[in-house]
Amino acid sequence: MKPYEELTSKGKLRRLRGLAVDALRLFGVTAVSLKLIGTDTNLIYRVWTDDDQQFALRIASPEWRGADTAVSEAMWLDALARDTDIPVPQMQRTPAGDAVVFPQAAGAPTDRHAVLMSWLPGVLLGKRLTAKNITKMGELFAKLHQHGANWQPPAGFTSKKFDQYLSRGEENALFTEASLALYEAETEATLRQMVEAVSQTYAALDPADLRVIHCDLWHDNIKVYRGQLYPFDFEDTIWGYRLHDMAMALLDLYEDVGDSAAYAELLAAFRRGYESLLPWPEGEMEMLMFGRMLWKTNWIARFWPEGLAKTAVFHTHLYTHYRQTGELLLPKLPR
Repeated sequence: MKPYEELTSKGKLRRLRGLAVDALRLFGVTAVSLKLIGTDTNLIYRVWTDDDQQFALRIASPEWRGADTAVSEAMWLDALARDTDIPVPQMQRTPAGDAVVFPQAAGAPTDRHAVLMSWLPGVLLGKRLTAKNITKMGELFAKLHQHGANWQPPAGFTSKKFDQYLSRGEENALFTEASLALYEAETEATLRQMVEAVSQTYAALDPADLRVIHCDLWHDNIKVYRGQLYPFDFEDTIWGYRLHDMAMALLDLYEDVGDSAAYAELLAAFRRGYESLLPWPEGEMEMLMFGRMLWKTNWIARFWPEGLAKTAVFHTHLYTHYRQTGELLLPKLPR
């Protein structure tokens, strides 16, 4: 059998399918159909079973998130299902009661973990970006923030906190020798200013606001069905701040809407929904958006250095303009 590392991309996916089959065996599920629907960071399969149920199966790479994050995800989803009316995915368990399994298959990597959860109805919210739906999105954030503040996680829940722009132990490659060689002097200086300003913004947040947050609830991690929003992909569950949680999602919304006036209308709708249940958190949300841009720039420095110079120039231009005018320009990097 050819080593996994020598396979083509398609060959690797065929080999990894064996992990999906074994994961379903471990969960005690008999599939009649198994469709690969996502490959970005993890492998996502839609599963149809012999008893007419549907599930989402995630085969996760440890290079993205560890099994400990999946355990924390399962804990919070169980609590949300028990304590709230939020229609979250239902985590499935093995006959032994485990939410996370470690499937094996001939010739496939041995370090992947998997979770299985109920399939949610509807379409992605990104296809229905109306003011009415974004108001509901604001309400959803508030409900999650209410629960995240009051819930007492059980033993084994993550202790990680998202309280700076790099908070998951990633390598900081922004100012390595290789990265510095690609910047103009002005770009480097502005990047350092951004890092300092973002760090100060996080440090100024109220420690009492720390709670369990989703940390990746952008519009395409939400489905809409018959007027109700269904959040999913709780893999990034972590301790964090409300303003950070919203900044990540609203930055993605601005990028996808692609127009400052349209974004302003949706932001107002989101805020109306949120403030119907909770007061808006204090702090400069745009600075946390710049923290996300620093994270993206750092990711490119690590994995695609060919694009680093262009990305750094673009993000520092946005930052300089914001500092001078208070206006956040469209944050989508031109092709």
